[in-house]
Amino acid sequence: MAQARGALRELLRALSRYSPDNQDFKKHVLSEFRRNAAMKDEREVARLVALTKDYTFLVTSVNSHLDLLLDCNISTDRASRQRETVKKIARRVGLKTSYEDDLD
Repeated sequence: MAQARGALRELLRALSRYSPDNQDFKKHVLSEFRRNAAMKDEREVARLVALTKDYTFLVTSVNSHLDLLLDCNISTDRASRQRETVKKIARRVGLKTSYEDDLD
C-alpha cells in the first residue's frame, strides 16, 4: 500500500506541475485510486502501481522533451512559424495582419 501511495503522490505532483488546469483528470485518478484501495490481489496491485509509475514517467518525459525543444528554439507549432513569416512580410510592405497579436 505504501508503494501505491508513493506512486499516486508522484503522479499527482507531475500532473499539478505540468497540467495544473486539468482538475477533472486529477479527480479521475483519485477516484480510481480510492476504488481500488481495498484490492487484495498482489499481482493486480503491482500492475496498477507500475502503470501509475509509467504514466508519471510519460508525463514528465513529454514535458521535458517540449522544454528541450523550446530551449533549442525548435518550434513545435508549424502554424505559428508560418504566421510569423506572414507578419514579417506584411510589415516589410507596410501592412498589418489581422492576427490578434499584430493589431496594436
